Amino acid sequence: MREFEPKFMPFWSKKMKKILLAVSGSIAFYKAYELISLFKKEGFKVKVLLSDGALKFASKMSFEALCDSVLCSENESWENDKNHIAFSKDCDILVFAPASVNSINKLAQGISDTVFIQTLIAASAPLVIAPAANTRMLKHFSTQNSLKLLQKNGAVVVEPECKLLACGETGVGGLAELWRILAVVKRELFKDEFFAGKNVLVTGGGTKEKIDEVRFIGNFSSGKMAKALADSFFTLGASVRLLSSVPFENLPYECELFENADELENLMKKYQNGDFLLMCAAVSDFGAKFYAGKLKKNDFEKGLTLNLSPKKDLLKACKFKGKKIGFKLEFDAQNAVQNAKNALKEKALDMICLNVISKDNAAFGSDFNALTLITQDDISELSRKSKGELALEIARWCKRL
Repeated sequence: MREFEPKFMPFWSKKMKKILLAVSGSIAFYKAYELISLFKKEGFKVKVLLSDGALKFASKMSFEALCDSVLCSENESWENDKNHIAFSKDCDILVFAPASVNSINKLAQGISDTVFIQTLIAASAPLVIAPAANTRMLKHFSTQNSLKLLQKNGAVVVEPECKLLACGETGVGGLAELWRILAVVKRELFKDEFFAGKNVLVTGGGTKEKIDEVRFIGNFSSGKMAKALADSFFTLGASVRLLSSVPFENLPYECELFENADELENLMKKYQNGDFLLMCAAVSDFGAKFYAGKLKKNDFEKGLTLNLSPKKDLLKACKFKGKKIGFKLEFDAQNAVQNAKNALKEKALDMICLNVISKDNAAFGSDFNALTLITQDDISELSRKSKGELALEIARWCKRL
């Protein structure tokens, strides 16, 4: 068994969840190797269940080199846990990927004629299914009825992609992107009933206030904390929308981009009926007179003076219906907490997350940070840790607001 050591352990790794990955005889079988790697890097333990069809493409040994344990028809035994009853007992979730049409239909109809299907049926853990098949086979009424039946009984289906398939045809049937499968699996493992049906709006990144067509007033905000917040609330089961000036790839939730404060304000107005607003965006405090075209250096040989005017405080002015959580950056450690308390009151916030910049706590772009969470009645110091861990702590505090 090969051990994967993540760069730093994600916030859920302490729970050490165990995944049972069921791999059937699909041409997309090879992606199971990468999926195991992704699970391991997230801190999960992984068992693998192989169908006889999968064994036509790959060997048991190849999977044994990557995961914690393997069960298939070649090693089935009642003298240990390598049998359909015992193998899944300690697993927290069953991930059926790639799922072939044959195995999907057998599972839905309870045709337990192999150790593979028997183990799937005997498992009591939540089920995530990621189909991979030819378009016509996937769209056949029998397959569609089977998927609907499995969903009706609690299974979560990660819809296949439309792409060029191995058969040479283009259509729906390609295995979903692995990052999407991973996001769904994490959400099923860690969803919190409190956040079910809750709408969470997260803003992030810095604004750019134009001076001319090529220059702007901005800041160094990376948007990483906002993304970590959006990721965490999605994983906990909330309906998440991220408003960001920084584009991110592979997001399982909606993301809309803005450039300046006015664009952000207009977007915020569209979603002011949510349950939680996390205003992590670094909005410029000042704007300048805009010059059309490009300012030429030769026209300002004695220097250019910019007349800056204050911009609207979007968090203070917004009419968000739910709980409002602000973020405040301070360099003055001595007065930082009092300044944050003042902002909490002036902006009618439910909580403010204070970030005091110091030699040991980098300002922008870091994957780690330290925060102080302040409400009307409480203050909590969060030591330096990954932004994913901080985001989860913030989410936990949101449950108390």
